[in-house]
Amino acid sequence: MKHQLKMAVIVLSALGLAAGEIAAAEQTQGSTASKPELLSDQGGGEWDRGECMEKRLETLHKDLKLNPSQETAWTEWSDKIKAGRSAWKERHKDFESWANLPVPERMEKMLAFSKERVSRLEGRLAATKTFYATLTPEQRQTFDKQFDVRPHGHFWKGRKD
Repeated sequence: MKHQLKMAVIVLSALGLAAGEIAAAEQTQGSTASKPELLSDQGGGEWDRGECMEKRLETLHKDLKLNPSQETAWTEWSDKIKAGRSAWKERHKDFESWANLPVPERMEKMLAFSKERVSRLEGRLAATKTFYATLTPEQRQTFDKQFDVRPHGHFWKGRKD
């Protein structure tokens, strides 16, 4: 009975994730007017996750006032954070093709996708801990304020929810 309950929870969770991905895909196929706007100095425009991330990193870098010995750690950390963007685009390209797959195969793909995401997040966490250890207490306060970790990979403030 416990095994059946666990399987039911797993199946329902996977279905929920798949439904969320389908809803997200439908939403991205809509007009560009429905996309969030930048809440930056530009005063609006179409939201571009990569552009927004670059601006946030630039601002954070400037506000942290890193000393020369911290720059290497910054570069390693920011490269790790940026690396996920191109990989994200690649992984999301084939979501539309999932609609033609049988449910068990879609669920398997979703589970594999979730495992990959957890692995990437663990890598980012390790890089963040390493970088964070190089910061002074004042820099940590700035970092804590400006680096906003959000669910579903939204790491940057300035985005309408």
